[in-house]
Amino acid sequence: MTFSLLTIVLPGRPAEPAGVIVYDRATEQLGVKLRRDWHQIASAEDAEILSGMESHLRQLSVEMGASSAIEWLESTLSNVLHLSERNEVNSNAIDFTLHQLYREHVATPVQPFITHIPRYSLRSAAGAFGEQIADPNEVTEWVEAPEGLRITKDMFVCEVYGRSMEPLVPSGSLCVFRKFGAGSRNNKRVLVEDRSDSSTRYTLKVYHSQKAAASSKQAAASSEEAAASHEEAAASHEGQWAHQSIQLSPLNPEFPVLHLESDQDRYAVLAEFVTLL
Repeated sequence: MTFSLLTIVLPGRPAEPAGVIVYDRATEQLGVKLRRDWHQIASAEDAEILSGMESHLRQLSVEMGASSAIEWLESTLSNVLHLSERNEVNSNAIDFTLHQLYREHVATPVQPFITHIPRYSLRSAAGAFGEQIADPNEVTEWVEAPEGLRITKDMFVCEVYGRSMEPLVPSGSLCVFRKFGAGSRNNKRVLVEDRSDSSTRYTLKVYHSQKAAASSKQAAASSEEAAASHEEAAASHEGQWAHQSIQLSPLNPEFPVLHLESDQDRYAVLAEFVTLL
């Protein structure tokens, strides 16, 4: 697999990174990811043209074939746009590689919760619960959101490592999550928090639970817990039920299902998986 960096030179401005193009010879695929803040660095007329460039390049790849499209780009780009030489990269996941290279080489102005989402310091395992995190809510950086994602202020980004959620989530992926509110968690891909230690740990899995009607004592306890935390309040909307079992299932069949204790004080569903970056 190879990648090239696209650079743009606009009147009165220095050369700036414009995006990344990845070419996979094995699958004959072309991946394109360009910056989206054209209106901030170009005239209105130029910004309108540039904003459609990513979809145009993708369409060229469909019409001409990936290898012909990248050869055409290498031979015909104007003085405004420059394509670097091809660089080898060791990967077989084109989308994952494309997003990683974009984050590495293209920096755009941060607009919190408009174009960018906060990345928390927490790291989640995709196997068993991961490493302990002293301050999981620390914002380490602001990460540009995927094109087309409707950003809300309850979203955040964190790294997921391990192979149990492959092929959806390759190890080392940055993922967008939405903090969990009310509603059922069943069959959703969720970030689960283990609060049994002095520091918290996390895992990403598909959530399954079986419930039975709670006794009056359990129901009272559930109501009291619901008043104490937002997560437990969300659970109370599902009715006065007690968990008989909670299972966290991987997508990769090589990994086992996790069976959790029915301990509302220990485990909490923190957020729902939205998309990969």
